[in-house]
Amino acid sequence: MGVLALYLAITFVGYIAGSKLKKTQKNFSWTGKVQFVAIVILVFTMGSRIGADKSIMASLDSIGITALVITVFILAGSVGAVFLARKLLGFNKEGVKTDD
Repeated sequence: MGVLALYLAITFVGYIAGSKLKKTQKNFSWTGKVQFVAIVILVFTMGSRIGADKSIMASLDSIGITALVITVFILAGSVGAVFLARKLLGFNKEGVKTDD
């Protein structure tokens, strides 16, 4: 519970800082680099923790198959939903509204 409170506090501080910086008209070109470094650290940390867990490594084949099946169903459902929404709203393949 304490870790969750820490994460929420960090998120709240980041929100406050971002909302204050948004009011200025400066261009912060360094933010992309900071985000990239933070993502690299996050992915490295997650990968090392998963790699160190022997139970996850032992069941990696079943986890991979399950992840593949879930991904295929999500992809098919997304494509189907977009197709149905496009037909119901009357858009053609180019995204132009057709008047039938």
